[in-house]
Amino acid sequence: MATRGQDRRAREGAPTDADSPRPIGSSPRLWERVLPTVQHTPLIVTGAVRRFREDPARGRAALERALPRLTPGAPGGDVLAALDRAIAADRYDEAVTLLERLAPGDPARLGAELAVAGLAGRLNDVLAHEPSDRRGRRALRRAAADRQRLSAPLPTWCAVSPRTRPTTAEAPRILHVVTNSLPRVQAGSTIRTQRVARAQRDAGWDAQVVTRPGFPVTRGEAWAADVQYVDGIPYHRLLPRTMPSEARVPEVYARELAALVDGIRPDLLHGASDPVNARAALEVGRRAGLPVAYEARSFFEDTWLSRHGGDPTADTYRLLRDRHTEILRAADVVTTLGVAMRDEIVRRGVPADRVIIAPNAVPAAFLEPRADTAEQARSRLGLENADLWVGSLATLNADEGFDTLLEALALLRAEGVDARALLVGSGPTSADLARQAEQRAVPLTMPGRVPVDAVLPWYDALDVFAFPRHDTALNRLVTGLKPVEAQAREIPVVGSDLPAVREVSAPGAALVASGDAAALAEALSGLLDPRERGERGRAARQWVKETRTWPRVMEAYRAAYSFGGISAA
Repeated sequence: MATRGQDRRAREGAPTDADSPRPIGSSPRLWERVLPTVQHTPLIVTGAVRRFREDPARGRAALERALPRLTPGAPGGDVLAALDRAIAADRYDEAVTLLERLAPGDPARLGAELAVAGLAGRLNDVLAHEPSDRRGRRALRRAAADRQRLSAPLPTWCAVSPRTRPTTAEAPRILHVVTNSLPRVQAGSTIRTQRVARAQRDAGWDAQVVTRPGFPVTRGEAWAADVQYVDGIPYHRLLPRTMPSEARVPEVYARELAALVDGIRPDLLHGASDPVNARAALEVGRRAGLPVAYEARSFFEDTWLSRHGGDPTADTYRLLRDRHTEILRAADVVTTLGVAMRDEIVRRGVPADRVIIAPNAVPAAFLEPRADTAEQARSRLGLENADLWVGSLATLNADEGFDTLLEALALLRAEGVDARALLVGSGPTSADLARQAEQRAVPLTMPGRVPVDAVLPWYDALDVFAFPRHDTALNRLVTGLKPVEAQAREIPVVGSDLPAVREVSAPGAALVASGDAAALAEALSGLLDPRERGERGRAARQWVKETRTWPRVMEAYRAAYSFGGISAA
């Protein structure tokens, strides 16, 4: 059954900028929030209730995300309560640390061990037990549900491309199927979604976006409209009256997406990581006779692995990898970000000519001449001058390698260099990095997340951009966006010598062995001379200008969509 918003869209057709409601990111008035919030209350409540039934800690976490101002913070409690909260938030390392605090003879030990094993993806290990305590039985139920959900293969008919006639359109309508979006979620993937859609619309195409069922209501924006706009890009929201159980999400996703497709009639569906989005796009696209592209922006299974213990034999990892591989093989064409990613996709059985590289790129604003020197930018931001400001704009995850950066800066400071760190963003390791910086006497500034339209001064305040990622399967394959943006601002990059890092670094960038703080310190010392930094920065900007602008990347999308029979102007 279609929602009221989908019924309206079906009657009215695709939205236009002239019909757009209040742009997303603006602050609606109180009275504009009340009615939508009331309408979406069943969606919020059912989502939380279903999670409460599965796991009270997960239900509480879901309710706090949806109604942060109406729910109190996490309660205090003992080790087990803290363990439950860590598992609900997918904080594996914290869960392991808390588990170690339970005595071997503690009656709750087995149930806690099973809960942590489930978080690590060892589903069969969990299912081999018959726990008697509530926590253990809950872990058993979740492991059984995860195995059932992840074992369900893609329907065989989804792998069969539709027999469609070639379409020549001056303005083909492309519907991007994604997980979430700006401004509620600010991450590399949501920024890329916006910039891809913006570039396609600038080229005269009708690019639109749809997000996963429940978003952004279940992430705290209870008043969200059925269609919201970001810089003229329509973002459709799939907002069912009630939130489905986890097992029914694929069914509801496909149903809601099909209703939207019937209303706006796109020429092509383009799902983006993770594979859940692509599966819905394939099911709907095949039934509607539409070509389906898939953009592999990451390898979701490797992202999961890096956050859940790193065991590649874990059942969850193997099943996630199998499901992702099915999606890659079924799509009419696959777009991806770099050579290392393309090679991995080809190794999984996708013909090389069906894998198109559409790398990360920068808007024209990033290449405009700088109004301020680094010193002037720092002054405007209230930062002191120093011999060297090094840093990044990123989500502060453990595998980003900022612990190595702080060690390198400590070595430089021991040699008398006033080297300081600037890390713009937030994430799981924020507190750990702050403690490390204090212990190592490295001045560290962490202003938190900065809106996308306010990042340029923070880039311009840096002397060197750090990209010291740890050597993981994910970091060897998946390229980054922020180094490209930094180099567009004439800021040289120093980072780890990994394939994906090399792909987004201008020729001549200083790349060193991952995790080697001494080598990183030596590379940074080579950039203490402002003239050397300026020369490297100008060369980096020229490389970005020649290879990483959106008009160039649009050629890749034209080539990709031709596989779906679309010839775009």
